[in-house]
Amino acid sequence: MKLVVSVMPKNLEEAQNIDSLRYNDADIIEWRADFLAKDDILTVAPAIFEKFAGRELIFTLRTIGEGGKIELTDDEYISIIKEVSTIYQPDYIDFEYFSHKDRFEEMLDFPNLVLSYHNFEETPENMMEILSELTSLTPKVVKVSVMAHSEQDVLDLMNYTRGFKTLNPDQNFVTISMGQIGKISRITSDLTGSSWSFASLDESSAPGQISLANMKQIQEILNEN
Repeated sequence: MKLVVSVMPKNLEEAQNIDSLRYNDADIIEWRADFLAKDDILTVAPAIFEKFAGRELIFTLRTIGEGGKIELTDDEYISIIKEVSTIYQPDYIDFEYFSHKDRFEEMLDFPNLVLSYHNFEETPENMMEILSELTSLTPKVVKVSVMAHSEQDVLDLMNYTRGFKTLNPDQNFVTISMGQIGKISRITSDLTGSSWSFASLDESSAPGQISLANMKQIQEILNEN
């Protein structure tokens, strides 16, 4: 399991002031560009990619419809992703598949897609179908993050992940049950077959995130002989 930590600067100054050494324990950095105004993203990009040069990096533009901070037309969303990806070549590009499904074919030139689905309201009943459709497209990573309201929601998502990983061993999955009750899903990735877990430093990017320091400690405990 790799630990992902998000950076969420709201302007160029904040980006320039990031202390990258604080992120040394993270395996992957996620740049949540949606905390910026859309016209500032390409201005801030050089600072982010310079700060984390040599590190694995995910470029994420999380829209309001999937729990993010930015509202964009389909054209704007696709244009920004393509431009940042072409110039800076991040290791991973998050693509909100179901929100921009009609434009998915335009992303086929990019082999490093994280096809994502986020639902901050519930764990939908058709979770199996969602996972199945994303898996059928064989992206670099399938990512599903849904809100848990019951223990069964959490157990279902963990069980689905294990099942899909067993049937598709070469596909990377990242599944998360959000919220307090879903915290357990963030520390059982090795058991369920989820490749990453998201942790936080100062500000969490989703409900139920555990701090990076605590996640490292949990990993050490679980890996003890």
